[in-house]
Amino acid sequence: MIAYPVQLLIGTTLGWLLCSFVIYLATPALTSVQPWSFGQLILWFDELGVEAKVGISSSLVTVLGFFIALQTTMHSWRRQTAASMRMSAADTIDRVVSEVNGLILQIEIFSEALAREVSRVRTHRVPLDAAPFLSSLSDDVIAFRAHRQRLLQLEQEILALPARYALLFMPLSDVPAALDAIAEQVEYVTKKIWVRTPPGGTEHPEHRRLLMESIDPVKFEELAGVCDSAHSAIAGLHGAARGVLLGPIIEMNPRAFLRTVRALLGKDED
Repeated sequence: MIAYPVQLLIGTTLGWLLCSFVIYLATPALTSVQPWSFGQLILWFDELGVEAKVGISSSLVTVLGFFIALQTTMHSWRRQTAASMRMSAADTIDRVVSEVNGLILQIEIFSEALAREVSRVRTHRVPLDAAPFLSSLSDDVIAFRAHRQRLLQLEQEILALPARYALLFMPLSDVPAALDAIAEQVEYVTKKIWVRTPPGGTEHPEHRRLLMESIDPVKFEELAGVCDSAHSAIAGLHGAARGVLLGPIIEMNPRAFLRTVRALLGKDED
């Protein structure tokens, strides 16, 4: 908290001008010396010779030009660095969240297929030998377990992103809020994901029977529903976070503005 005001005062031209003005005002109280006013300084300058005036004016122009060039360069460097940091953060978020959403979608597809097939076999009393899809689902159980483990790891990565980019996100409160909301959606899935499953695979001769005895279709239907809701919510939150990060880099143009207005009004493109 203290470092920022100090940096603002001694690290910018405006800060130096402010410090100089404060010193100018405080000089009579600190040294009992009254500094010249601006009018007195102009009168002193007017009484100088031509060569002195030219020398002082040239020096002032040189110093002023140096400060302008320095500030322009520093401003450009800061903008470039900030844009690079924003793009790096957006790429990291995109990598993590895209993988999370991909895993959730695969878990949803598997859960729906498994619940539907197990319910069909049980409801219609289909002989296990006449349900070859159970073998494919038994193989998919192995992938489901791997997806579950990977999703738990990515959940921790999402929770760590606000701390990783704390300085960058400090003026961008919408991004940490979106990441927190994404983590909340992932948590909804991970709370439902711990459902009973067999070891998986078709090596065991009774793998279809083991699958039928282990699976609770109701729980997998609930898991699929949570995944479907989370998948849609995360996609929207992901886009919002990227928009906040990359918005200042990609400037709005007239065509994009018109398309945005038309989208908000619900009108189709011509």
